[in-house]
Amino acid sequence: MSLKKDLTNLLGSNAVFDDEETLRHYSRDQSFVPQCMPDAVAFPESVEQIQAIVAYANQTAVPLVPYSSGLNMHGGTVPKEGGVILNMSRMNRIIEVDQDNWFAVVEPGVTIRQLQNALEEKGLRAMLPLGTPPARSALTSCVERDPALASASFEYGNDLLMDTEIVLPDGELFKTGLWSAGGRPGSHMGPVRSMLYRFWTAAQGTLGILTKACIKVEHLPGMMEIRAFRFNSFNESLAALIDIQRREIGLECFLLNKLNLAALYCDDWHVPEEFPASPVASQDFSTLLDALPCWTLFVCLHGAPELPEEKIAYQAETLDEIAGHHGLNSVPLNGKQELLQHELLRPWGVLKKYNFKGAVHDLSFKAPLKRIPEFQHIIARVAEKYAYPIEEIGGYILPVERGRGAHCEFDFHAGPDGAAGHERIHALWREAGELLVDEGAFFDRPYGDWADMMYSRTGEYTAKLRELKIELDPNNILNPGHLCF
Repeated sequence: MSLKKDLTNLLGSNAVFDDEETLRHYSRDQSFVPQCMPDAVAFPESVEQIQAIVAYANQTAVPLVPYSSGLNMHGGTVPKEGGVILNMSRMNRIIEVDQDNWFAVVEPGVTIRQLQNALEEKGLRAMLPLGTPPARSALTSCVERDPALASASFEYGNDLLMDTEIVLPDGELFKTGLWSAGGRPGSHMGPVRSMLYRFWTAAQGTLGILTKACIKVEHLPGMMEIRAFRFNSFNESLAALIDIQRREIGLECFLLNKLNLAALYCDDWHVPEEFPASPVASQDFSTLLDALPCWTLFVCLHGAPELPEEKIAYQAETLDEIAGHHGLNSVPLNGKQELLQHELLRPWGVLKKYNFKGAVHDLSFKAPLKRIPEFQHIIARVAEKYAYPIEEIGGYILPVERGRGAHCEFDFHAGPDGAAGHERIHALWREAGELLVDEGAFFDRPYGDWADMMYSRTGEYTAKLRELKIELDPNNILNPGHLCF
């Protein structure tokens, strides 16, 4: 029997594709990960169908690549060893929204935009990352640890997953949290206070296929006010930023450099439907790039559903005190307040940056706040070596855990694969990444080349991961070739 016929027997005639156009679409993304063709693309619509496919893969040694939206954009679903793309986008039910206990239960095909729209109708919101595509899977975003702009816990970071349902590599259905005891979802701890779900986060579908997740949500703010401050360098913002974070002022607090802010503000550009995008020339973008400060710090003051005016008032008073003490230069938002408020709940407008040259290759890592200027210097030095203009590097800094560290993203812009200068940008991106890792930057989501950089420096840890992979997936069917496996 052919692979397509076998899968069609399991899923039905309208759920399996192996034509060249479809396979080529799934063979790569906008990252530097080399193109690899799958053998087929399958669209399961239930947990039982996924279990049947996993059983079949174990019998035939066919690789399976779990796939929800394909909008990781770092090569996480490029099928390095061929096999079957398991596209779960048809599993797109929001199973439950619990308004009393503040969580939503979703399938992997539920998009971020779909979830946010459904929650808003009930006075709730999802905690979303800046620059995440609206069609990205909400479940995958949480599982891959995309750093949310506003976190449910300021002390412990943006840990938004609670209970999970997983098809293990042997086809068994496994649940974590309260689900593991047969109860309703609502806590990642479960009966033995276990946080076992973390084993599957950022694992790129190599250790199991998540089929449902319980995600923390929050109330929509009763009021919202955004303040902005300008800086000539990130280093100038440090003292004030630490003061703001330690005094817990504002829910969202982040910095954008002039390139990213110009992209967000640009009226000529729209968020692309696909990535890489087609470059779009814009005089508006060029004008904004010349006019905006090097870095802008945004602090969003939120009022709870009850007594919002009082909460914003005391936060504003404290922020004014900090601004006066540090001599902060405020930025008039000039009609951008509404745009920014929209961006905080639907934070994908900054993706307009893909209109600049088509593709964006970021260095995404965690670092202590005080070391960021040092890492910026490394990036600038390597950019100069490769004749890449410093002013064309995008920058985004998100303090986490109340300023104990930061999530950092620095972007290099390039044309699509095959465009002039593409290989030069790849060499620049990789060399800068290696130097950052050597100096202590922590790439906590090891996609593509970052996996080699991180795992080659952690021999004992890598060896243990290999043992766990063999134990869970002895036939090596789930996304083989990814992580360090």
